[in-house]
Amino acid sequence: MYWVPQALGKLTALTKLTVDGSIGARRAREACGAVGRRLRSELLLASELRICSAVSRLPESLGQLLALTTLIITACYDLTKLPESLGQLSALTTLVIAGCFVLSMLPESLGKLTALTTLDICMCYALTMLPESLGQLVALTSLNLSECRMLAMLPEELGQLVALTTLNLSYCYELTRLPESLGQLPTLTTLNLSRCCFALTMLPESLGQLSTLTTLNLSGCDALTMLPASLGQLTALTTLAVSGCNALTGPPESLGQLPRLTTLDLSQCLVFTMLPESLGQLAELTMLNLSGCRGLTMLPASLSQLPSLTTLDLSECGALTMLPESVGQMAALTTLDLSGCRALAWLPEALGQLEALTTLDLSVCRALTMLPESLGHLTALKKLTIAGVIGLKRLPFAFITMPDSAVGRYSMYGLDALVFPPIAVVERGMPAIKRFLLEHHHPLKMLLLILAARKRRMRHPPAELWMLIRDEFFW
Repeated sequence: MYWVPQALGKLTALTKLTVDGSIGARRAREACGAVGRRLRSELLLASELRICSAVSRLPESLGQLLALTTLIITACYDLTKLPESLGQLSALTTLVIAGCFVLSMLPESLGKLTALTTLDICMCYALTMLPESLGQLVALTSLNLSECRMLAMLPEELGQLVALTTLNLSYCYELTRLPESLGQLPTLTTLNLSRCCFALTMLPESLGQLSTLTTLNLSGCDALTMLPASLGQLTALTTLAVSGCNALTGPPESLGQLPRLTTLDLSQCLVFTMLPESLGQLAELTMLNLSGCRGLTMLPASLSQLPSLTTLDLSECGALTMLPESVGQMAALTTLDLSGCRALAWLPEALGQLEALTTLDLSVCRALTMLPESLGHLTALKKLTIAGVIGLKRLPFAFITMPDSAVGRYSMYGLDALVFPPIAVVERGMPAIKRFLLEHHHPLKMLLLILAARKRRMRHPPAELWMLIRDEFFW
């Protein structure tokens, strides 16, 4: 164990102090010794000092560094507490305490740091509570408490942080509740509660009072059983992530009252069975992620009322049996992912109305036996994935007969499972098949010509094959 000597307080010009336990014991001894020895003039005038490893305590003289603006304490595994004199650092704007695993409490004097704008306390596993004086940090804009795994609650004084814009509580496993005073934060824009997975069962109704909140992350909150109805009052919210909340049965009806919501992530919510009809009121929504919602059996008809939606991810929705006909009214949709929807037995003809669609993924939709003919009308489509669609026997005729100029437009996967050309042509025998392939510029035409040339033992491929090669590789 090592500690920083009291002589540290004589560095009156110091503006940045880094106490980093990751730099090694040998360098720690050298650094601590340098401070303890007679202070040279250049050290007295230094603006930045980096010390440590295996530091178990900091001296009370730390509070004499009145010019200090940045204090970084990282990976000090033996550090159990901070000196009360910390509150004397009147110029301090940034305080980072990271990876101090046995640090169990912060000094009450923390509240005297009235110039502090950034407080980053992460991976302090033993920290169980914060001092009530936290509410006195009136200049604080960012508070990061991520991976404080034993932190069970926050003080009610949290609501006094009038300048706070970002609050990160991710991976606080033991967090049981948020204070009602949360709604009193007038400038909060980002709230991250992801992976508060063991004890957080509900959110305060005061959440709806956060009129400036733009991003709310609740991903991986496994114990969360419901969302407050006041969620619909978050009129500034643009991003809502609720993925992996496996105790939630569904979002509240008030979800549709979020006028500025652009991104909604409801993926991996395994017990979702349906979505509220109010979903169709989200006029600004551009991305809707429902992947892995294995209990979802149907989509609301109001889905068609999402005029701005460009991406709809329904992958691995194993219980989904059908899409509503109204899906064709989503005029802005560019990406539709239905991969892994094993119970999806048919697709509506209305899909052909999606004029902006560029990507359609149907891979492993094992119950599909045919595709609607209207898919041939998707003039903007660039990628169609149908790998693993083992029941599919043919493509729509419009795909197969498209002219040369359109053939390169599609990047199709899994076509080996299909029967080419259409059954009506196959029934007329090999001459009809060859004629069809040659007339309709089918991708198999080049293979057909190569096989024909080999069969006749031709030293020179037919002229038509050279034309195909030229068109394929040199144009």
